[in-house]
Amino acid sequence: MLTKLKPVANSQIELEVEVNKEELREYLEKASENLSRAISVAGFRPGKVPFEVLRKEIGDKKILEEALEMAVVSSLAQATEKEKLEVMASSELKISENTADLLRYSVKLMLYPEVKLGGYKDLKVEKKEVKVEDKEIEEAIHYLLKSRATYQDFDGPAETGHHLEIDFEVGTAGQPVEGGKSENHPFVLGKGNFIPGFEDHLRGLKKGEIKEFTLEAPQDYYQKSLAGKKLDFKVTVKSIKTVLVPEMNDDFIKSLGHFGSQEELKKNIAEGIKSEKEQKEVERLRGEILEKIDAGSKIEVPDKMIGQQLDALITNFDQNLHAQGMELSLYLAHLKKSQDDLRKEWRGQAEKQIRQSLILREVGRQENIKVGNQEIEEAAAGLLMRYVGQGQDQSKVDPEDFKQRAGEAIFREKIFKYLEEHN
Repeated sequence: MLTKLKPVANSQIELEVEVNKEELREYLEKASENLSRAISVAGFRPGKVPFEVLRKEIGDKKILEEALEMAVVSSLAQATEKEKLEVMASSELKISENTADLLRYSVKLMLYPEVKLGGYKDLKVEKKEVKVEDKEIEEAIHYLLKSRATYQDFDGPAETGHHLEIDFEVGTAGQPVEGGKSENHPFVLGKGNFIPGFEDHLRGLKKGEIKEFTLEAPQDYYQKSLAGKKLDFKVTVKSIKTVLVPEMNDDFIKSLGHFGSQEELKKNIAEGIKSEKEQKEVERLRGEILEKIDAGSKIEVPDKMIGQQLDALITNFDQNLHAQGMELSLYLAHLKKSQDDLRKEWRGQAEKQIRQSLILREVGRQENIKVGNQEIEEAAAGLLMRYVGQGQDQSKVDPEDFKQRAGEAIFREKIFKYLEEHN
C-alpha cells in the first residue's frame, strides 16, 4: 500500500492511497467469507459456501462492492496509522481507479490542530461554599403550590390574574392583517404579552362579551410592516377562569404522597436546591479551570471547525425552539436578525467550546487517561435505559452511537476529575 499527503488548508490535508493487486485479492477473499456467512445455500454450512457457488447466488457485483468497502475502510485506517495522523473527520472520498490490479483513491482529512498546553496544575481555583437560604425554600414552595393550582369558571368582569380564552381579529385600513386572527387563544390578563393598551380594553369584560377598539402599534414594533400603524381589534371573550392556589396545609402535604409534615417537605426541598447549586458550582469551577488553561495555551482553531460548531449550535437552538412551539425564522424576525447575524454573535462562543474540547483531549492524552470497554458498556446500557424510559423507540437506537457518546462522556468526566484534584 502506497500513501501520499498533500496539504489543503490549516489542519486539512488530502491523503492519496494505492492498494495493489495482492492486497485487493485478500479483501476479495474476506468479502466472500463475510457474505458466505450471511446467506443460506442448500447443502452448505454458513461460511463454507464455495466462491463459484456464491457468485451464482448473489452475483459478482455484490461481492466486489463488499470488497471495495472493506478495502477503503481498512486501508484508510492503516494509512492514517502509518502517517501518524490524528483524524477528526473525513470527506470528499474520490476513487480514481478501481480495477482487479489497482485501487487508487483520495480523501480529505481534517486533523486535530496542534495544542500547546499552558499550565494545567496548581492553578489555585477556589470552590465556593454552597448555602440554601430560607427565602429560596419559600420561593420553591410557592412555585410548588402554583404548579398544583386549579382553574374555576368565573362569571364576573375580567381582572388582572384571570386566565382568559379569546377569539380576536386584527385589521388595518379596513384590511385584515396576515396572521392576525386566532380562535380559543389562551391569555393571562396582566402578563403584558400583547401590544401596549390591549389589556386595558379587556379588563372589565365578561364571558361572551365582544369589544372592538383601535390601538396604534409602536414605532419599534417587531412586525415592521405594522410599526406605527393604527390597528383595529375585535375581541370575543370565550371564557374567564380564576386560579385557585392550594394552601400549604396537612391535606396538601398528604396529596404529595411522600411527606408526613411541612418540615419533611422543606428539608427535601432544601436538599434539592443544595444539590442543584452544588452542580452549578462544579460547572463554574470547571469553567474557571479551563479558562485559566486556555489563557496560557496556543491553539489555532481552523475556520471549518468553527463553522461546524456554529452549525451544531444553531441546529440545537432550533430544536429547542421547536420543543416550545416556536420557529427559528419567526424568532429571528422578532429580534430583527438573520442567521448570519446569529453566527457572527455566536462565533466567539463556538471557538471557545472547540478550544476547551481540544484542551481536555490534550490533557487526557498527556496524562494517559483511558476509558475501559466495561465502563463504556455499562454507561451505554444506562443511557439506553433512560432513553427507553422516556418512551423512545428502542428499535431506532444505534448501539455503536450510544457507546461512542457514553465513552466520550466518561472520558471528559475523568479528565475533569483529574483537573479538580490537581487544582
